[in-house]
Order: sequence, then structure tokens, then C-alpha cells
Amino acid sequence: NLPACPPLLSGQPFIVFWGIKDSSCSNRLDFRSFGIEPEGRVAVFYEDTLGNYPYFVDKDNPVNGGLPQHTKLDLHIQKTQGDVETALPAPRYLGLGVVRWQEWAPQWSRRAGKQGLYQNATKKLLRRFFPDWTKQELERWSKVRVYCSVQRSRPKALWGMCPYPSCSNGSPAQTALSNYTGECPEEERSLNDQLLWLWRRSNAIYPLLTLEKIQVQYRNCLWSTTVAALFLSNQIREALRVASLGGSSDDLPVFPLVRSVYASTNTFLSLSDLVTTIGESAALGTAGIVIWDKTEPKTEVQICVYVLLGPYVSNVTAASRLCSASLCQNRGRCVRLEQDKPTYLHLPSNSQDAADRVRSKLWKRDFQCQWFSSADRDVSDQQSPKDGVPSVGKREDSVRRGLDVLPTVSDGISTTTGAYRAQNEETGGSVSPRTTLGMPLDKGEIKSPSGILVLLLLLLVLCS
Repeated sequence: NLPACPPLLSGQPFIVFWGIKDSSCSNRLDFRSFGIEPEGRVAVFYEDTLGNYPYFVDKDNPVNGGLPQHTKLDLHIQKTQGDVETALPAPRYLGLGVVRWQEWAPQWSRRAGKQGLYQNATKKLLRRFFPDWTKQELERWSKVRVYCSVQRSRPKALWGMCPYPSCSNGSPAQTALSNYTGECPEEERSLNDQLLWLWRRSNAIYPLLTLEKIQVQYRNCLWSTTVAALFLSNQIREALRVASLGGSSDDLPVFPLVRSVYASTNTFLSLSDLVTTIGESAALGTAGIVIWDKTEPKTEVQICVYVLLGPYVSNVTAASRLCSASLCQNRGRCVRLEQDKPTYLHLPSNSQDAADRVRSKLWKRDFQCQWFSSADRDVSDQQSPKDGVPSVGKREDSVRRGLDVLPTVSDGISTTTGAYRAQNEETGGSVSPRTTLGMPLDKGEIKSPSGILVLLLLLLVLCS
């Protein structure tokens, strides 16, 4: 196995990022008190926010010409550079750079329906220039492949495309099987292997974890929890497998994007959902996750963060740090020994024996170390996200905390909910509950990643 790339933030083997632009709550939520990196650490670019990306809304509504052949590459690159500099003013921006082009697919076979628009439009264009070509010749030259990477202007960011790799393991026909395992079909793994050119030009892997289809299909059904766990676990495993194909000396870091809200019901993820997304990602050895939605949730974000998400994130991130210290001497990340075994990096509640000796024994039984490729990097040139203000060396909330309001999978969120309500009643709603952990937080000195230099360029070419 390849070693892991050192953590983006020193001393944090598993990092949870807040990637939702929430203007109503962003100034009121103290994300770092829960171990969550705030929104400024994540930059997600869409079709309309990065360059002059050509695509079709439908067959009669092209945007930027619809086809690469109608887009001037120099103008596209110029606008792309401007968009990046506007979104990330700090040249030394240290965070995640996610390109989320929903209209872009690197392989025809995976999105044949919508991609047919592009093929048909290209055929018409080619017919004008080559009226004598046969149908077979038009088919051959009408497949457009978009090759994407990211430019040198923000070299310390971890750039990658979302939502790749694909797994296609959650169709109704698959999940309805009594022996459903969730494994990615072999043909999907083979298609992912064909995307080596993409993995080799990426700094990170950004799969998308969403339970929307499973939730709709198995609403009010106990089987849904089992299906969801198998469905998501195998998507994470495939991303980790692909992370080793990049050709570098260490695995690419994997940061799954997790949708925070079910669109069909406008409700936040439940505790069991957090376990199968955040908890599973941590146990399998990803570098972190991103809580993400393109638009602001209509549901009350503050309640969710303080009552459920925040306490659970505090639990998992603290357990990840302690396991790394205990099992790996802070030089590696704890990874589940048996991938199919439902063991997690969870801290026990006060009612359980939380002695370091017992914890260490359990972790040694269920986890192993994936060592980091090198020691922590120099922090001398690190700058905080987006604005370029030098970062402080310690977390603001580096205080000792207890386990009294920390929910576990077994005891749910009743204690935390009670704490939230009690504080609100006492202060008229002006005070928010804080998660408490029974150990001091790490110093959290922020170190820069290796100097991965990439070129932001959209080359739009025809494939034979």
C-alpha cells in the first residue's frame, strides 16, 4: 500500500469542512468549536462560475455556444483565471478546490442520454464542413472529450473534479436484491481505470455521497439503513482505490462531498446517516469530508449543527486524532482493518470505560496505520483561506472539554438536545451550546501541502 499524503492541516488526520454558503448563519455559527473548518477553506466552482464553459440546457438552449468548437479557448482561459482570482484572492490559498461541472462527463457511456445533445450538435457542425462524410465517420469524430485541470495561480489548493470516480451501485434493480453487497460493478471499475489522465492531474479525489435515491426508495423501511451503509461504503472504497492510481509516491487525499439535506423532504441527515457518511469515511481512511450543498438549505442550519452534526463531528475528529497519536505516534492515519466490519472511530460516552488503555486496545484490534509519506511541512508561508491573512498557530478553542454532551451512536442526541434547550431557555436564545470533549485539542498548527503545481486549462479536443 502507498503511504498517505500528510494532512492538509497538521495534527488533523480527518478534517470536516463546511462547504455551504449560508449568508444567514455563517456569522453566527462557531464551526471551529465543533472541529469543523469554516466555509472559507472550500471553493466549489460550477459551470457558470469558472470560465466560459460550453453546455446545453436543452437542445434549443446552448450556453457559451453549447459546443467546445464554438468557444474561444483564450477567452475561456482568461475568464477562468479571473474567476479563480476573484473567488480566491490569496495566492497562497490553502484549502480545497472543487470543480463541480454537472454538465461535464469524461466518458460517453456514463451519460449517454444528455451527451447525445452534444454528439448530435457536433455532427451537424461537421456535416457543414464535410458533407461527403459517411454516418460512421461522423460518429467517429463527433465525440467530444473535455480535458480539465487547474492552473498554477493557486498551487497550494487541492484541486479535483467532482463527482468522480463513479460507482453506479445504487440502482433500484441492484438494491432490491436480497444479496445486495453494494460493490461497484466491474465495468464501472474498469471505466474508472481508463481515467488515469484525470487522476494524474488531480491533487485530490472528490466523490459525491448522497442518500437521496435510497431515502426515497426505502422510506420508512428498516432495510434502508443496511442498503445505505453498503451503498456508501463501497463508493468510498472505490474512491480510495482510485486515489492510488495517480502515479505519485503517495495516495491522493480523498474528500467525499456529503449533501447535508434531503431535497425530497427538506430534512437534515439523521444520526445514522452521519455514521454511514462521515463515520464510514473516517474509518476507511479518507483525509476528511465536505458538508456541501450548492444552495442554502431552507431548514434551520443552526439547530442541526449545534444539536446533531457538531457533536458528532467533534466525536469523530477527536477519536481520529487520539487513534493517530496512540496507534501511529501522530505519523499516520487509523484505517479499519476489515473493510466490511462496522467498526468506527467513535469515543465512548461517560457511562463507558473511556480509559486510554482500553481505547488503545480496541483501536489496535480494529484499526491499522496508513503512514504519512513525510513529516509535517513548513508553515512559514501558510496563509488562511481566501483573504491571505496569516494564520495563527493554535485553534481558538484549545480548551479542555468533557464528554458530557457528546452523543454516541447508541444514546442518540437526547443529551445534546437537552443542553441546547436549557441554554436557550436560560439566556433567551442568545447562547448556543458547545460540544465538550474530554481532552485538550491539538495545537492545530497549519502546514502547507506539497507544492503540486497544476495548470488551469480547458482543452477542448475531438477524440478519435
